[in-house]
Amino acid sequence: MKFVGHTMGTPDLTVEEAIALYQTIGLDGIEIVAQEGGAFSIGDQEEKIETILSAAKKLPDGVVTLTPYYWDINNIDPKIAEENICGMKKAIDLAKKMGAGFVRAYGGKEEAGGTREENWNNAVAAMKEIGRYASGTGVTVLVENHPGTMTRTGENTYKLINEAGFDSIKALYDPANVLHDTEEDWKDTFEVQKDIIGYVHVKDYYMEGTERKACVVGKGIVPWSEIMKKLSGYRGYLSFEYEKRWYPDQLPDAETGVKECVNYIKSLL
Repeated sequence: MKFVGHTMGTPDLTVEEAIALYQTIGLDGIEIVAQEGGAFSIGDQEEKIETILSAAKKLPDGVVTLTPYYWDINNIDPKIAEENICGMKKAIDLAKKMGAGFVRAYGGKEEAGGTREENWNNAVAAMKEIGRYASGTGVTVLVENHPGTMTRTGENTYKLINEAGFDSIKALYDPANVLHDTEEDWKDTFEVQKDIIGYVHVKDYYMEGTERKACVVGKGIVPWSEIMKKLSGYRGYLSFEYEKRWYPDQLPDAETGVKECVNYIKSLL
């Protein structure tokens, strides 16, 4: 297994500063949030991209993953859907240019303006188009188990990827998302998509009454000790999606918290 730092954990740092931090922690690569208004976006200037690539040489595997936020690939409005599909294609192009092997994808919005059947069929059609575009580029599209999408569960993630039908599409296994957001047992999530897992997000949380609270991995309710046993044959990337961006007051700084997360997971190997 290889370990990746996520810029989700470093919202107050530039990408270059995040790379330097993750180098000191001993990580293999970086996953970069790619969103307008943040530290990096798909449309950034060539000079900025080259600066990031130069900094990323400090990490053994450099830039591993780009994470854009194109939710509406299945919107009932074809213009909105096409804009989001084009955004994913641009992300794939940029990933290839930056030497990144992966682009994170949403499996289409659960509430996309149509019936559930229409939303699902549009998501499948969009993912087919995206998967076809990624084929032959060396970039894998990762469909995440994510709240608010058609792929909240492992079962639906498997179904969408299977119906899309391209080897360029794999599952982004995020057990914390499924555990909190669905009734699907974490063992079932793993079993149904184990053969198509291309990437793993590592994070943790606990419940305070009805409120979800982010925490350092190993201190919450996600059964990582058991999950790591299931992943014993996995040889891909574990990305520490340390949620400092969304929960700045609940987590220590990445310098302390991500290092603690990494050490905990390593202790389970």
